[in-house]
Amino acid sequence: MTPGQEPAPTIADQVSMPADSPWFKGHFPGDPMLPGIAQLHLVMDTIRASLGRGVRLVGLKRVRFKRVIRPEETIEITAEPVPDKPGMIRFQLMIDGENACSGLMLTGPPEGRDP
Repeated sequence: MTPGQEPAPTIADQVSMPADSPWFKGHFPGDPMLPGIAQLHLVMDTIRASLGRGVRLVGLKRVRFKRVIRPEETIEITAEPVPDKPGMIRFQLMIDGENACSGLMLTGPPEGRDP
């Protein structure tokens, strides 16, 4: 960030995955939990809703899955651009104030476009 530049706003959303979501099929019968790939998908959906559908995932860093997410739980998603790191977004998924997943996503422009 340069002097006088405003910090980027935090992106936030709240979602709940219904028990009949396809994400829970096979994960795991009798003990349903939201797979990690689905959690990362929710984060990208939240980022794209704020920054534009064309934003694409380029990489992941320091992703930690700390808590199982069950059907119908309210998931609080926050994502915040990292100052001085273009395209780097710090994210967190919380359930009842408890960290379920966190990490860094490196995002890029739509395929075929320069940054």
